[in-house]
Amino acid sequence: MKRHFLTPLFIVISMIVLMLAPLSAQGMMEQPVEQRVVSLSPNVTETIYALGGENLLVGRSDYCNYPAEAEALPSVGTLYNPSLEMILALEPTHVISSAFVPDELLFSIEQANINVLSISAQETFEGTYDLIRAVGDVIHRQSQAEQLIGEMKAQVKAIEEKAAPLSKVTVYMALDFGSFDSAATGDTFLHEMIEKAGGTNVAADGRYWTYSKELLVEKEPQLILLSPRWGESEDATIREFKTTKPYSDLKATVKGFDADVVLRQGPRSAQALQILFDLIDGER
Repeated sequence: MKRHFLTPLFIVISMIVLMLAPLSAQGMMEQPVEQRVVSLSPNVTETIYALGGENLLVGRSDYCNYPAEAEALPSVGTLYNPSLEMILALEPTHVISSAFVPDELLFSIEQANINVLSISAQETFEGTYDLIRAVGDVIHRQSQAEQLIGEMKAQVKAIEEKAAPLSKVTVYMALDFGSFDSAATGDTFLHEMIEKAGGTNVAADGRYWTYSKELLVEKEPQLILLSPRWGESEDATIREFKTTKPYSDLKATVKGFDADVVLRQGPRSAQALQILFDLIDGER
């Protein structure tokens, strides 16, 4: 019988091939794609920064102005009507939005094989934590999200404990007024914030962010919290409110507030609750 012997050279070559095979197979596997995120909502942008994921951002909306360094990012347009062409030009892997962005636009983005996350959690304050978790999941910052939520819950609990023994103040939070009256109605996270901060929301019986002038006058709140109008100063908005019928008939104290902090459901919501507590506490 003829016997076959392996030459030393053949043995060496075989060993090299076996060693390189796993590396070649690994190279053939699909490499993870670097995330490129476009945020269409200010609270989403704030959340990404708060979780340490700012290096993933490649675009924002016009309203994404916090933190200040976010304004250096390319803008894709307004919150309500962002540009599809500008979004696609940034070649994102993910687009994240909260409420108000048109569904048709989000569908068009999905058709371009881009991952879309639309978060609508405005009905409850607890939804703030859901939003932070959802963003954390997308950008792989789950542990940072849970840490942030834990810190916020501790701050919220401390404010609630301060407010609990104090007398209630009747409050109306106006987001817009005049031909259309928008308010923190009972189906919004802002309603819960007013209550947590020691107020009684007179618009609790309203729905879908709208309230009637007649009901407002009938309820006669002690305190009106007024969001400054876009492009107007707080003083100018208060002056216009106080000189416009039927609001001028109200005896309530009228105070402005930082809308960027209070109205954005996100990582600064605990800070916003403290702002509301201080405003309400000043009326006792």
